[in-house]
Amino acid sequence: MPAHVFVDESKARGLLMAATTCDASEVNAHRRTMASLLMPRERRIHFTKESPARRRKILGVITEFGLGVRLYQADRNDAAGRKACLDAVVGDIAGSAERLVVERDESTTTFDKQVLFHAARMHGCSESLQYQLLAAHDDPLLWVPDAVAWSWVKGGEWRNLVASYSTLIRV
Repeated sequence: MPAHVFVDESKARGLLMAATTCDASEVNAHRRTMASLLMPRERRIHFTKESPARRRKILGVITEFGLGVRLYQADRNDAAGRKACLDAVVGDIAGSAERLVVERDESTTTFDKQVLFHAARMHGCSESLQYQLLAAHDDPLLWVPDAVAWSWVKGGEWRNLVASYSTLIRV
């Protein structure tokens, strides 16, 4: 079954990109479930702004999905680190994913598009992989890598809650 991959990042300590892989057949159901977690007048879930109890609830729902998350860690949050992370994501999903959605960061949009274009060509998936840069509120599945990246960087109890389905890759 082809997959969709959703990517967000944490810039708190270097750069950590979280790439969540979801079977294409489960995308719509998981989107609906994530959207059902929104509070009144919320457009998106942003983990840094949630209470600890709400974070636990959201992570519980994410855990039930049974998704895998690959965490790409660069020592520095700079162009080279960002390129290495994005290239590693594309390399890992080439041939298995049909869609890649990266949360849009207005300060890096042009750079990200160039990196993704070249990475898709280099890894031989430019014809099979569709990629998009979207705002966080445009796809509820972008909230999953946001939650996992935040939890991993925070460490302690939070990292433990996501560790069973997360794999760290240093780039």
